[in-house]
Amino acid sequence: MDILSFSTIADQIKREVNHKCGLNISQTNNKALTMGNLANELNISLSTLSRQLQQKKTQNFIKVNKSEKDSSKSVKLNNRGLKKASELKTALKQIETILFSFLDEEEFNNFTKQLSTVAKSSNEISTD
Repeated sequence: MDILSFSTIADQIKREVNHKCGLNISQTNNKALTMGNLANELNISLSTLSRQLQQKKTQNFIKVNKSEKDSSKSVKLNNRGLKKASELKTALKQIETILFSFLDEEEFNNFTKQLSTVAKSSNEISTD
Protein backbone atom coordinates (compact mmCIF):
# COMPACT_ATOMS: atom_id res chain seq x y z
CA MET A 1 0.00 0.00 0.00
CA ASP A 2 1.48 3.37 -0.96
CA ILE A 3 1.37 6.78 0.71
CA LEU A 4 -1.44 7.93 -1.58
CA SER A 5 -3.63 5.12 -0.28
CA PHE A 6 -2.92 6.10 3.32
CA SER A 7 -3.66 9.73 2.50
CA THR A 8 -6.95 8.77 0.87
CA ILE A 9 -7.92 6.62 3.86
CA ALA A 10 -6.95 9.39 6.30
CA ASP A 11 -8.98 11.98 4.39
CA GLN A 12 -12.01 9.70 4.31
CA ILE A 13 -11.73 9.02 8.04
CA LYS A 14 -11.47 12.75 8.81
CA ARG A 15 -14.53 13.50 6.67
CA GLU A 16 -16.52 10.72 8.30
CA VAL A 17 -15.54 11.80 11.82
CA ASN A 18 -16.36 15.43 11.13
CA HIS A 19 -19.63 14.44 9.54
CA LYS A 20 -20.71 12.14 12.39
CA CYS A 21 -19.43 14.18 15.33
CA GLY A 22 -18.51 17.68 14.21
CA LEU A 23 -15.48 17.47 16.49
CA ASN A 24 -11.79 17.43 15.74
CA ILE A 25 -9.95 14.32 16.93
CA SER A 26 -7.47 16.45 18.83
CA GLN A 27 -10.24 17.72 21.12
CA THR A 28 -11.08 14.35 22.70
CA ASN A 29 -8.80 14.33 25.77
CA ASN A 30 -10.24 15.74 29.00
CA LYS A 31 -6.96 16.11 30.85
CA ALA A 32 -6.61 19.78 31.80
CA LEU A 33 -3.55 21.17 30.03
CA THR A 34 -2.02 24.60 29.88
CA MET A 35 -2.45 26.21 26.50
CA GLY A 36 1.29 25.92 25.90
CA ASN A 37 1.35 22.20 26.69
CA LEU A 38 -1.77 21.58 24.61
CA ALA A 39 -0.27 23.42 21.64
CA ASN A 40 2.90 21.32 21.99
CA GLU A 41 0.95 18.05 22.19
CA LEU A 42 -1.07 19.01 19.12
CA ASN A 43 2.11 20.13 17.35
CA ILE A 44 0.62 23.54 16.52
CA SER A 45 1.61 27.07 17.44
CA LEU A 46 0.16 28.77 20.49
CA SER A 47 -1.40 31.44 18.25
CA THR A 48 -3.13 28.77 16.13
CA LEU A 49 -4.47 27.11 19.28
CA SER A 50 -5.64 30.46 20.64
CA ARG A 51 -7.55 31.20 17.42
CA GLN A 52 -9.16 27.75 17.50
CA LEU A 53 -10.20 28.14 21.14
CA GLN A 54 -11.77 31.54 20.42
CA GLN A 55 -14.13 30.06 17.83
CA LYS A 56 -17.72 29.84 19.08
CA LYS A 57 -18.08 26.23 17.98
CA THR A 58 -15.02 25.24 20.03
CA GLN A 59 -16.07 27.30 23.05
CA ASN A 60 -19.26 25.26 23.25
CA PHE A 61 -17.18 22.19 24.15
CA ILE A 62 -14.42 23.51 26.42
CA LYS A 63 -13.76 25.21 29.72
CA VAL A 64 -10.78 27.58 30.01
CA ASN A 65 -9.45 28.32 33.48
CA LYS A 66 -6.98 31.09 34.32
CA SER A 67 -4.20 30.13 36.70
CA GLU A 68 -4.14 31.86 40.07
CA LYS A 69 -0.32 31.56 40.18
CA ASP A 70 0.63 33.04 36.81
CA SER A 71 -0.86 34.24 33.52
CA SER A 72 -1.29 30.77 32.05
CA LYS A 73 -4.64 29.22 31.13
CA SER A 74 -5.66 25.58 31.22
CA VAL A 75 -8.12 23.98 28.86
CA LYS A 76 -10.34 20.91 29.23
CA LEU A 77 -13.65 19.61 27.92
CA ASN A 78 -16.89 20.65 29.58
CA ASN A 79 -19.86 18.25 29.93
CA ARG A 80 -21.02 18.94 26.38
CA GLY A 81 -17.47 18.30 25.14
CA LEU A 82 -17.29 15.04 27.08
CA LYS A 83 -20.56 13.92 25.50
CA LYS A 84 -19.30 14.84 22.04
CA ALA A 85 -16.01 13.00 22.71
CA SER A 86 -18.01 9.91 23.64
CA GLU A 87 -19.95 10.21 20.37
CA LEU A 88 -16.66 10.58 18.52
CA LYS A 89 -15.22 7.44 20.09
CA THR A 90 -18.34 5.50 19.13
CA ALA A 91 -18.17 6.82 15.56
CA LEU A 92 -14.48 5.96 15.30
CA LYS A 93 -15.19 2.43 16.49
CA GLN A 94 -17.91 2.09 13.84
CA ILE A 95 -15.56 3.42 11.16
CA GLU A 96 -12.84 1.01 12.28
CA THR A 97 -15.27 -1.89 12.12
CA ILE A 98 -16.39 -0.93 8.62
CA LEU A 99 -12.82 -0.35 7.35
CA PHE A 100 -11.44 -3.61 8.67
CA SER A 101 -14.46 -5.75 7.82
CA PHE A 102 -13.20 -5.88 4.23
CA LEU A 103 -9.77 -7.23 5.18
CA ASP A 104 -8.92 -10.80 5.99
CA GLU A 105 -6.40 -11.47 8.78
CA GLU A 106 -3.35 -11.46 6.47
CA GLU A 107 -4.40 -8.19 4.81
CA PHE A 108 -5.12 -6.65 8.20
CA ASN A 109 -1.67 -7.65 9.51
CA ASN A 110 -0.01 -6.30 6.35
CA PHE A 111 -1.96 -3.03 6.62
CA THR A 112 -1.03 -2.65 10.30
CA LYS A 113 2.64 -3.36 9.55
CA GLN A 114 2.76 -0.80 6.73
CA LEU A 115 0.90 1.78 8.80
CA SER A 116 3.40 1.31 11.64
CA THR A 117 6.27 1.80 9.19
CA VAL A 118 4.72 5.04 7.91
CA ALA A 119 4.11 6.25 11.48
CA LYS A 120 7.69 5.44 12.46
CA SER A 121 9.04 7.26 9.40
CA SER A 122 6.80 10.22 10.15
CA ASN A 123 8.06 10.39 13.75
CA GLU A 124 11.67 10.25 12.57
CA ILE A 125 11.06 13.11 10.12
CA SER A 126 9.28 15.28 12.70
CA THR A 127 12.04 14.85 15.30
CA ASP A 128 14.81 15.89 12.88
